[in-house]
Formats: sequence, C-alpha cells, structure tokens
Amino acid sequence: MKIIPVFLPYAGCKRRCVFCDQISATGVKRIPTLEELDSLVREYEKTGKGYELAFYGGTFTGLPEDKQKEYLKWAQKWINEGVVESIRISTRPDEIDEEKLLFLKDNCVKIVEIGVQSFFDDVLEASKREYTAEDALKACHLVKKMGLVLGIHLMIGLPKDSRAKDIVSALKCVEVRADLVRIHPALVFKGAELFRMMEKGLYTPMDLEEALDITSDMVIILEGHGVKVIRLGYYVPQERIHTVMGGPYHPSFGDMVRARVVRKVIEYFEPESLMVPQRYISWFFSYGNKNLVEGKLQEGTDEIVFLKKGRQLTFREVLKIVSGVILSQVT
Repeated sequence: MKIIPVFLPYAGCKRRCVFCDQISATGVKRIPTLEELDSLVREYEKTGKGYELAFYGGTFTGLPEDKQKEYLKWAQKWINEGVVESIRISTRPDEIDEEKLLFLKDNCVKIVEIGVQSFFDDVLEASKREYTAEDALKACHLVKKMGLVLGIHLMIGLPKDSRAKDIVSALKCVEVRADLVRIHPALVFKGAELFRMMEKGLYTPMDLEEALDITSDMVIILEGHGVKVIRLGYYVPQERIHTVMGGPYHPSFGDMVRARVVRKVIEYFEPESLMVPQRYISWFFSYGNKNLVEGKLQEGTDEIVFLKKGRQLTFREVLKIVSGVILSQVT
C-alpha cells in the first residue's frame, strides 16, 4: 500500500537513546501543525487515493491520550474522504499495553511497528533503551493477540551487539510471528551520543561489508520463514548526508543486501537454472553476481524459481533451507 509519512520528531519520547538524532538525520526541527499535514495529504491526493497514513519519528503511544485522539481524529477525516484507507503508528515496547492497543484499534489503526532494536538486554542497556528483552517479547505478543499487524524495527551494530545476537534477534521476530520487519544498521549522527562515544574511543561503528553480511543473513532467515522485510538501511536525504559521521551508510544499501542474499543462496544451493521475473533481475546481475548466473537465467515466471535435478523450489523455500544453515552456526 502507498504510504503518506507523517513525521513527528521525538513526539512522545521520554528519553533519548544513544543512536538517536532525528534532527540531524532528517532536518525536521519541529512537529508539523495539522494544517501543514492537511497540505501534505492534499499533495499526495493529486496522484491518487487508497493511502495509508504512517506516524513516524516519535513514540505515538507515549503521547498523552488527548493528543493521540487529536491525530487519529484528523486521520479519520481523510479516511472518511476516501483518500486514506488505514493508519499505522510506531512506538516502543514499554509504551504498549492492552488498553492502549484497544484505543488504537477503535481509531482505525491497523499496523503497530515496535522499535525493539535488539532482543538482548546488554545491547538494550548500552543503547539506553530502558526496557528489557522480555518487555519487548511481551509487547510483540500483545500486538498479535489484539489482532493488529505487527511490525518490528531491528538495529545492528549497536554497542555490545554481535553477529550472533543479530541473527538470534531475527529468529525472535519469526518466533513472535512478526508480519513486517525493518533492519537499520546503526549510523553515527553528529548530534547523537553515539558520536561522542566514538570520538572518545568507546564505540566503533560497523563497516559496510560487515553490515551487508549480517543483514543479508537476517533477511534470509526472516523471509525464509514468511516475514516480510520492508526496509533495509536508513533513508538519509542528500542534503543531510554530511551529518553522518560514521557507520555503514550507502544510498543503495537495500539493493546491495538483496544482491548479497541472491549470491549466498546461489552459492549454497548451486541451481542448474533460474527463473526470474524482470522486476528482480537487477539483484541477480549487480554487485558481483553476474558470473554466478550467466547461462542459467530463464524467463516466463511470476516468481523466482530455482531448478536443480528435476526439482523446482521457490525462492522462499530455498531461503528457508539456507536459513537453517545460518541458524545452526549461531544457535
């Protein structure tokens, strides 16, 4: 579904995490007025209807209830006019309970994205998240219990993080039956505490190669088990790139990860031929993959299919096979 992003910087946030500097990352310095948001929606309306309104940037359920009502009543106006079909919000595990979720359901919210970041207590503590892995698991289970779509944000490369912890965090998303996942490698923004830690030698950011390797393994696990990965890496506007002081930033990070996924599954499964829809071809030919697929590609399919010794396996089936190998190495 097409999304209209409503960015509410720090709205509802009661604390600042070590990696967070939304102003540097986006250039947005204040919360927009409802009149400004009306103008935003009208611009999107010029190209069609059937949008989803997505409240990003803050902790939506951390806002006072009357403020939540104000935003959701505003969103309902656009639902009534047929421009918007549904609403999603983002929040934290420690700002979720049954009463808050019932309130969201009653106000047309369908998707709740939780900024979990990691399912390991030491990583959460070092990142100043101020909740536990158990809190995160309970929040995820509650969202599913309430019949809402569950999205989870994960970050890699945080203080005290490791490849094994990232892989297990991906597995936890499968276990809690997440519907959607975003994976963001930690970037060091100029105004974040992480930058000051890096300057003092207390934090070393992940490099691009390591981020690609870990993230591609996580995608294999998640999508091999039916969890949709909807975002890979931060979007940083061109005019804000100067605020990134360290970390594995690349404007094509998502495509690079997808190409790495393709490389890993082809090298493991060694298919005799591949059937690939045109919309996915770039993953198979870019970032060093061309030699792996030359002479193996066929056309005429709506999904990626691997063929070997008379067997035809979908891409998801192959991902699940390879995910078992990855998980056996760390769990």
